[in-house]
Amino acid sequence: MKSLKAYLELSAQIPGWTRGAEAEALIQRCYDLPRGAIVVEVGTFFGSGAVLLGGARKLKRSGRVHCIDPFDGSGDAVSVPHYHAIRLAFWGKTQFEHFSAHIQRAGLERWVTAHTGTAESVAATWSTPIDLLFLDGDQSPRGARLAFDAWAPWLKPGGLLALHNSDPRLYEPEHDGHYQLTQTVAVEPAYHRIELVGSTTYLTKAVDDPSTLVRGPRNG
Repeated sequence: MKSLKAYLELSAQIPGWTRGAEAEALIQRCYDLPRGAIVVEVGTFFGSGAVLLGGARKLKRSGRVHCIDPFDGSGDAVSVPHYHAIRLAFWGKTQFEHFSAHIQRAGLERWVTAHTGTAESVAATWSTPIDLLFLDGDQSPRGARLAFDAWAPWLKPGGLLALHNSDPRLYEPEHDGHYQLTQTVAVEPAYHRIELVGSTTYLTKAVDDPSTLVRGPRNG
């Protein structure tokens, strides 16, 4: 069976932006979740983060990772040119085909489920409380807030919220959406900050948060 290190190495071979200490923290945090954990990743691109999350759950032998992305290279204005450059460099397959190939290569088909659509459109038909929410999609203030508002209610009390690109720094215009979340809604008393690893902020949802929606059957 592969190790956490093996999945870190597989992830590093896939185009993406979660690397080094950030990747190590993400895979460890996901591995440390309880049995049967449901993980949602908003913004998966070619699957670099999905390999970290799915690998962690495969090693734990329980749970499921749900990856949400339009798979069309869309996003905030700062990120789109980078997406298009990578898609052009790997022409010949669609973005979804690349994602699927990377998941298959890592042997994670049973552990990772892809959902094609925006954060809001997929959330509209969702019905499962989740243990870890990793927001790494549209990073404009509007896009980040839409994703947060759509998915945060499904995060269980005591669940883990991870916000990529949310560290205090000078951001390009319209690219600081996740940082803004740490200053506006992902704050005390609703969320308790755990740590900042690289650019990723980890927070736990308060156990008495009245906005949590816990209903319906499990999807995973």
